[in-house]
Amino acid sequence: MGKKVTIHDIASLAGVSPSTVSRVMNHPDIVNGKTRDSVFSAIEQLEYIPQASIQSGSEKKSIIGLAVPDINLPMLGGIIRDLNSELAATEYDLLLINMKGERVVSKFFIENTNYRKKIDAIIIFSAIMDEAGVDFFRAINVPVVIIQNRCSQEKSISTNNYLGAFDAVKYLISRAYKKIAFIGWEPEDTHLNDRFYGYKNAIEKAGIVFNPDMTAYAPLSVDGGYAATKTLLEKVKPDAIFYTCDSMAFGGYKYFTDSGLSIPGDIGIVGFDDYEMASVVGLTTMKQFIGVKTRMAVSYLLDRLSGRIKTPNAEEVCITPRLVIRGSTL
Repeated sequence: MGKKVTIHDIASLAGVSPSTVSRVMNHPDIVNGKTRDSVFSAIEQLEYIPQASIQSGSEKKSIIGLAVPDINLPMLGGIIRDLNSELAATEYDLLLINMKGERVVSKFFIENTNYRKKIDAIIIFSAIMDEAGVDFFRAINVPVVIIQNRCSQEKSISTNNYLGAFDAVKYLISRAYKKIAFIGWEPEDTHLNDRFYGYKNAIEKAGIVFNPDMTAYAPLSVDGGYAATKTLLEKVKPDAIFYTCDSMAFGGYKYFTDSGLSIPGDIGIVGFDDYEMASVVGLTTMKQFIGVKTRMAVSYLLDRLSGRIKTPNAEEVCITPRLVIRGSTL
């Protein structure tokens, strides 16, 4: 076994300070996007395994993998933190696996077979667990749980994106907003698509005619939120905006500050996620309960690994987000 990788090694490779690495892992939404990307790239390159607990004289701990299609996902740092917290009192450590843009599980792991000997169980986050992927992990006897996507053959814990968006827009309508815009990322993303139809159906149910000009799209990031807000306000004048993720809403905050517009005086905004920074800036948002999902995922995998659950449980759990009202709406 080689030298244990530390946050100092990550900092050196990423060209940042150890304190910046710590901020990225604990509060990624307040870190510059390029810096965050550099740190997560270093984590993946060094195959960093965060220390879940200190065991004097112990043997090498067993590993639970966390596979993500994109290490630039805004919520990734929070997920790593929550998973490490859940694993702290166990014999397992966490290994981040970067699928490098591949969203279909089988395509990545069948081509990258080196991981089969590194992990004892795996969490698939926001990727597509296809039938070939199910067969792959069952063949090597590695228990699986999926978070932020659905799967009919393995345990999955997802978000009711449609109802979360519907409830967010319904709340805006209840606060007398009439010209409600929509800001999101890739239109073809299934999660985003569900949130779009939640938004559209909510306004139409209230008798508001849907206007395609009241929508804008950009990359899922703070900078993307800034750019989408700018694009939107150059063509329409909404009185409220539903941001489909908090990170894009933070970009909106910056645009409104730069433009001399006040929240909620000039415009109301609602986000989706409830990152820690949402409470700091006073963002009304939809809470996704990521901590609950990570606890459920770890509990299930530990039961599978211990033999308490002997065969895969194909239960699909879908959690509806909850509205958290703060100061960004009237």
